[in-house]
Amino acid sequence: MLTDWGLAMGLGVPHFAARRFSTCPATLQKIRYYTHRTLEQWGLASCAGDATAIANELVANALHHSLSSRPCHGFGWLGLMHAAGAVTCVVKDPTIDAPVLLPTDHRSPTGRGLIIVASLSDSWGYSTHGDTGKTVWARLPAIKQHSTPCINDFRRSQFTRSPEGPT
Repeated sequence: MLTDWGLAMGLGVPHFAARRFSTCPATLQKIRYYTHRTLEQWGLASCAGDATAIANELVANALHHSLSSRPCHGFGWLGLMHAAGAVTCVVKDPTIDAPVLLPTDHRSPTGRGLIIVASLSDSWGYSTHGDTGKTVWARLPAIKQHSTPCINDFRRSQFTRSPEGPT
């Protein structure tokens, strides 16, 4: 199953990572750590925060809407891929139920996951795999981390005087 899914997602590309997740209480913490660390290792620390929030919401939706109701299929997959200037976060779970972007209800403590995904990503969607489950994905621009001077270096260079006068 991972092989087919991984190949469709780009298993052969240099920046592909996948992690199986379960319904254990520490799942979301582990997913956030895994996503952030993976993007940092790929040199994409500048978009790691958004990708981590997206992965967290997609996995939380899978846990809440799919895995909690199917104890015999108590795991899903998170896939991360960096290709063609974008990072794609993909979650595979065992139900075919379509994700639904709900209108915001400020009184409800839930129901904002896909709103967060839609606002942080350039695009998102899903596909079903017969009766074996679905894949929900979100894509965001990949911004490579370049070495940048720290703010104090910038301020110092702005206010340094040279013998010829202010710079």
